[in-house]
Amino acid sequence: MIFKSRPYLFVLKGCGIFYFLIFVLTGCGRDSSVKETGILMDTFCEISCYGVSKDKAIAAIDAAFKEMERVEKVFNKFDEDSEVSKINRLAGSEKVIISKEFFNLTEESIYYSGISEGAFDITVAPLMEIWGFVRKHKVIPDKDAVENALKSVGYKNIALDPEELSIRFLNKGVKVDFGGIAKGYAVDRAKDVLVSKGIKNGLVNLGGNIFALGSAPGRKSWKIGVQDPRNKGRLLRSFELTDRAISTSGNYERFFEIGGKRYSHIMNPLTGEPCQGIISVTVAADSAEKADALSTAIFVMGEEKGLNFARSIKGIKVLILKEDGGLILY
Repeated sequence: MIFKSRPYLFVLKGCGIFYFLIFVLTGCGRDSSVKETGILMDTFCEISCYGVSKDKAIAAIDAAFKEMERVEKVFNKFDEDSEVSKINRLAGSEKVIISKEFFNLTEESIYYSGISEGAFDITVAPLMEIWGFVRKHKVIPDKDAVENALKSVGYKNIALDPEELSIRFLNKGVKVDFGGIAKGYAVDRAKDVLVSKGIKNGLVNLGGNIFALGSAPGRKSWKIGVQDPRNKGRLLRSFELTDRAISTSGNYERFFEIGGKRYSHIMNPLTGEPCQGIISVTVAADSAEKADALSTAIFVMGEEKGLNFARSIKGIKVLILKEDGGLILY
């Protein structure tokens, strides 16, 4: 799709992030802007680029979409034939040989678990199950169910062997869920494909996990705006990004309400319950994977501990939206 020359505002509904295309170039020559959209990882996906020929842009975008589709097939827990599903079935009882890609992302996930003291944890899957976030019927589990699930939660239950490229769970009930990092990882892989195809300026956007490659048409950077999820007319903050990523974790996308109380899909791996107290956390970082994982970790930690944690990480910017509507920017 090629857009004609005009100021253009795109609002990404549901994720709390939108970006301004301050000026979109026109024509069929090298300076056309090309954008394609689709659904991946159960969310909206859009890739756009400019500054090259239409044919080159379309070929690059198509290749980037195929790469994200490939990543989805590896880490989709709902696909029985995916690598993550195979590992969740077998690794609790035997050592499983895994792909280098799966090993590397698991190792990265363990790293983020370590620096966040377990706030980010891919072994949260048993909690997602008992709270009903893997099925349509949502429930509030009793205390015994939560305590039982917590026995299988903890990143230290994952044993990786780098020489064999294998994984084994030290507890039979352990299952992994890459929902807090896989989208960011997929965005980074798509960005790498665009770069390999000669694209210097563009955006990869997967459900609010965005990598801003180069700059927007007519500008030195991309201007990314964060929208108030409970007040669509309110802009919380804008970020100027060049070759950087941004991600938002919030309680407004996947949740259920019982008795007037909202229960978010973002679980606290330490307590076994949905996180409370924060509406959203936005992180800008040098990679989408990092922004994705850190926004989840800070959301789980809460305002005070999360802010202290953010201060310990170099090169990031953080925006926290509190339940009372207050903002914290670091």
